[in-house]
Parts: sequence; structure tokens; C-alpha cells
Amino acid sequence: MSLRSTLAPLGVAAVVALGVFAALPREATAQKRFACHMKGIWADNPSDVFEFDAAYVYNRGEDDFTGVYTNPGAASANIVGAARNGVWNIVLTYTDSAHANMIKKLIGKGTQDQATHDIIVKGDYHTFLGANDIKKDGQFTLDGKCK
Repeated sequence: MSLRSTLAPLGVAAVVALGVFAALPREATAQKRFACHMKGIWADNPSDVFEFDAAYVYNRGEDDFTGVYTNPGAASANIVGAARNGVWNIVLTYTDSAHANMIKKLIGKGTQDQATHDIIVKGDYHTFLGANDIKKDGQFTLDGKCK
């Protein structure tokens, strides 16, 4: 038996093993979870700041987050957001009695810094009372610090 006839099957086995290993999921491609502190500003009323903490799932441009905004005595809302390739869709569903049935839909463009994981989103919002009653439109900025 020659050295060549012995090494050839080993080479094929190594290539097959490498292919199987490459197909296995690895940490580098997995979702990453962050805790983010978000600070939002309505452009038409910069003193009306809304801040909340969010559970953020980074998934390579298909990101999601959830949080709860609470401003004691003023307003509270459940917040759900989704970022798809730099376009952010965020919905605030108000839960306090003063804003019953109110929803704000925010659509903007944003980025997440790959080193710090911080987020900046700028865009437009629409306020709805009930299903389709638009009461106010404007612009917003959302700044998130993530860990």
C-alpha cells in the first residue's frame, strides 16, 4: 500500500468533515440580546421627551425590541419596534386612561453602531385615536444606548 493510497481517503474525509463543521450554527451568526435605554424627542415639542428601557434583539438587520414607557401622572405606553435593513417601524400603544385608544406609529431610518451598539433613528410619526382618526403628525428622533 502506497502513501498516496493511504492519504487520499484521509483527504476526502477531511473535506467532508470541514463541510459538516461549516454548516453548523456558530455564535458569530446567532442573535444577540441587549438592554437599551431609549430616549425619544418629538421635533415639534422638544421638551416632551419619552424615555424607556427596551429588550433589544440584534439579528443582522432584522432587529426587534419591546419596552414600556411610563411617565407617572402623564402617560404610559407599550412599545414594540422592528428594524428591517435600516427602516424602523415603532408602535406606541398608550395604556393610561387619559390617552385611551391612542396609538403612535413611528417610521424612520436608523443605524446601530457596530462597536457600541448604540442606536439613532429619525423619522415621522402619526397619532391615531381609535382605528384611523389621525390627530397629529410630526417628526421624532430616538437615541438608544445599549449594553
